[in-house]
Amino acid sequence: MRINRISSEVLDQFKYDEVNGGVMRVMGKGVGNPVPKIKGNGYIYYTVYIDSVRTECAAHRMVYLLHNPDMDQSLQIDHINGTTTDNRIENLRSVTCQQNHFNRSTALGFFWDKREHKFRSHICADGKVMHLGYYDTILDARAAYLRGKKKYHVIEER
Repeated sequence: MRINRISSEVLDQFKYDEVNGGVMRVMGKGVGNPVPKIKGNGYIYYTVYIDSVRTECAAHRMVYLLHNPDMDQSLQIDHINGTTTDNRIENLRSVTCQQNHFNRSTALGFFWDKREHKFRSHICADGKVMHLGYYDTILDARAAYLRGKKKYHVIEER
């Protein structure tokens, strides 16, 4: 089981590793086995026990919380450079779920509109779908989406 909210009791078991930019376990079960797991999604996780229940905590979330203990834990932690194993504090920022989705590379941003017989480009931001135009080619529709992404998918630093 993975958790998004990490308690202070869990954080007390770890400290920030200034040299490597991650966390190190300093107490609790697993001190003798400090090796974290890299999951299939590319993120680093540590196994912790909460009320005798085995749980996994994301290393990047722990690093951010060690530096910002009062953060709103409903927010997500984003890797600024996109490298999921780079957990240096200067590479992490708290973002909303929508802002974190701005990083997705799988979104096409366009589709074939049967009625218009053209590719329709669109982008989502602030809960709204914005029409970016109709295009004759996939490349033009994709280019319009990428221009819209630069304009609408901006994460402002706090």
